[in-house]
Amino acid sequence: MKKFVFELEQLLNLRKYEQDQAQIELGKAVQVEQQIQDGLDQLAQQYVATKELTKGQTDFGQIARTQQFYNFIKQQQEKLFNDMAKAKIVTEEKRALFNAAMQKYESIKKLKERQYEAFKADQKKLGAKATDDIVAFKYN
Repeated sequence: MKKFVFELEQLLNLRKYEQDQAQIELGKAVQVEQQIQDGLDQLAQQYVATKELTKGQTDFGQIARTQQFYNFIKQQQEKLFNDMAKAKIVTEEKRALFNAAMQKYESIKKLKERQYEAFKADQKKLGAKATDDIVAFKYN
């Protein structure tokens, strides 16, 4: 019996590689977003902890230092928000590239599957024809 050969197998492998690379890049972009979000969460925790520590504080020097720390947290928060906006843009670009790579791979994969089904049907017809020829030859 003849073996199925897909002529675009190398292209299919290339498309799979491109899809895998795009998925890796998307994962890295999502990881950067998560790290920024973790930084924002940490700043929020520091803000809450500092607020609890300074509740009822009457020392003017301590109040001034606390206010400076709040300003520092606010600056860091603004920087992280800007970084998050940039990271989201990069993530969406990577997601679009991944989707495009996945579509290219899937289209070639479907073509292979259709060709394989046609190959199986042809092989079945050839097998039936060979069986008919054997039966016809035997009874003639």
